[in-house]
Amino acid sequence: DAGGSGGHGEDETLQVLKFRKHFSYVNVDTSTAPGIDRARRLGLAASGMADVVVTSLLHDGMTLFSPQIKGRMFAMFRHPVERAVSLFHYVQDTQWKAQGGQLGVMTIDEFFHGGMAENDWMTRFLTNQPTKGELDEEDLLLAMEVLRRKCLVGLLAEKGESFARFERYFGWRARGEKERECREKKVQWAWPMKHRHDEVEEGTVTWDLIADHNRMDMRLYEYAQRLFEEQRSLFV
Repeated sequence: DAGGSGGHGEDETLQVLKFRKHFSYVNVDTSTAPGIDRARRLGLAASGMADVVVTSLLHDGMTLFSPQIKGRMFAMFRHPVERAVSLFHYVQDTQWKAQGGQLGVMTIDEFFHGGMAENDWMTRFLTNQPTKGELDEEDLLLAMEVLRRKCLVGLLAEKGESFARFERYFGWRARGEKERECREKKVQWAWPMKHRHDEVEEGTVTWDLIADHNRMDMRLYEYAQRLFEEQRSLFV
């Protein structure tokens, strides 16, 4: 959402904004459906200003492109349990504790037992079913097909290899020592904004509780791991 900050989300024309000298963003917010619609109306894809569009709203994001101006999809996948644990602690520490109330002191087990946690986030957003009740086998198969046909898969557990593939596929190159240093910090997860929290061990009651809450995503992640191995042949 950086491109829409500072009131630039209401600009009537596209422009490239500079942040801290080293970062450039187009003045659009592709983290929301209204922001994507605005980017489409302003002709983001045709402008050629953006090298990469980052969004979790895959189906809204598709409207930015056309048969004449195509996009190429890539994504970094994280284990569903690890992602859920990280998200819970981040939101609790940065929002709920400051607000006071039950959510600020609730354990992660209580949160999932209470039915307040999102479930199968990856499958839902790949199939455009964010509000559907319980997902079914058809939803999972569709999500798998989207990945198989459309996505260059990266795994957070294989950060270095994933970044190398993205760079090679898109022809990205670090420009100078500062950019190379930045890349290495990201690959090694050595940056100050990383949120620290207690890990959940595989095989524990908590792990199984979260995994059961994300059954489709667990299977989808296993499929993404297989695709990651299959796509290795593209970079030999």
